[in-house]
Amino acid sequence: MKNNNPQAGFSAVELLIALFVAAAFIATGYQLYSIIVKNGAEVRNRSVASNIAYDNLRRYVPTDNGTTCVATSTPSPTPTIPAGTGLTSPSITVTLSCPYGAAVTITKVEVSVKYGTPQQEVVHAIYNTN
Repeated sequence: MKNNNPQAGFSAVELLIALFVAAAFIATGYQLYSIIVKNGAEVRNRSVASNIAYDNLRRYVPTDNGTTCVATSTPSPTPTIPAGTGLTSPSITVTLSCPYGAAVTITKVEVSVKYGTPQQEVVHAIYNTN
């Protein structure tokens, strides 16, 4: 005898399995989303710190006046971090050094920006002939 009543819809077991699989996908998607948001904030902070370091680096490159290198860890004017950067506890250090001796006209300018908790650091450096 032929069954003329075909089954329509899902059984309770099939429905529970489908809901379990959907819940697993949603949980995995949320974890991935939270990781992406966290990494995006870290990349943004690193980019802001890098821009601050580069801007200050260009400020302290000595002009081409033919003078010998003068090392200093506190150049004038004071290095700046603009307000409203979004960085937590930022600090900046600019160091001018004479890697090949004071008699040579090559100066190394190094800018270090530290920020965040735990502390992260971005360093830019350039060699310049005076």
